[in-house]
Amino acid sequence: MSQEPTPKPISKSTRYDRQLRLWGDKGQATLESAHVCLINASAIGSETLKNLVLPGVGKITVVDSNKVMGRDLGNNFFLDQDSLGLSRADRVKELLLEINEEVTGESVATDINTLINENPEFFKQFSVVIATQVSEGISLPLSRLLWSQRVPLILVKSYGFIGSIRVATPEHCIVEAKPDNALEDLRFDKPFIELETHVNSVELDKLDKTEHEHVPYLVLIYKYLQKWSEQNGGRYPSKYKEKKEVKELIRQGIRINPETGGPEAEENFEEAMNNLNTALTETKVPSNIDTILKDDNCEQLTAQSTPFWILTAALKK
Repeated sequence: MSQEPTPKPISKSTRYDRQLRLWGDKGQATLESAHVCLINASAIGSETLKNLVLPGVGKITVVDSNKVMGRDLGNNFFLDQDSLGLSRADRVKELLLEINEEVTGESVATDINTLINENPEFFKQFSVVIATQVSEGISLPLSRLLWSQRVPLILVKSYGFIGSIRVATPEHCIVEAKPDNALEDLRFDKPFIELETHVNSVELDKLDKTEHEHVPYLVLIYKYLQKWSEQNGGRYPSKYKEKKEVKELIRQGIRINPETGGPEAEENFEEAMNNLNTALTETKVPSNIDTILKDDNCEQLTAQSTPFWILTAALKK
């Protein structure tokens, strides 16, 4: 009797392929190292935690002093008839962990007010706290406590098809934001010595056909930028008309095919012309970075300063 082969374990890159494309390796590592606390294993709370467990959050802690009641069965997907009368925190935690064996978790069947008043240090262990369907009498003292501990708080409420989310945190640091309008930092207006030395070593007129076609487009831009600058009193082009003149100089640099009398198909020159406008940006500290460098957290480091502000202060100096 033949034995069925043991299925190969699914690799992490395969299991989390979609989200890795979204937030990358570092984003996934941040998620996997996170410890998330859910206050109230309500329907919306369970769904919120489910969407963190599936992509592989590191650890979850469910805080809920309630027992499972009949009304929970009608709206909470994770609770069934066998859950009636049991701890809601225990049951939701157990059923959530079944959908991803790589996630660990625990449950705390204690009233949230008791934790706030008698064990405030409890919350320092978490990367973020998510409180669902809590009253103002709980959300206000909880928010003040977590703010002082620099632990982000997310307040979630739902009423049928209507919901609200509020975030309370002193700051939220996003290092790799992947902006859509990022520009290359090429420093053509303030070239460093190695760039100048390399570009000046390239003599376009002495290159053969193959070499000429393979000169990097950045070298071409800088070459013809130098030529334009010499013709215009050493200035750097800033207006559209001036950049267009540099573009025309690049176009004139394309060699002529002796057989056809037309221009050679030199893709590197086309690439240089296509990228000229974004390449000729002024070298300066971007306004959003300048705001960070002038922030009080950067200028006045304390024993509580996060690694981000320490690194930023060092960068500024």
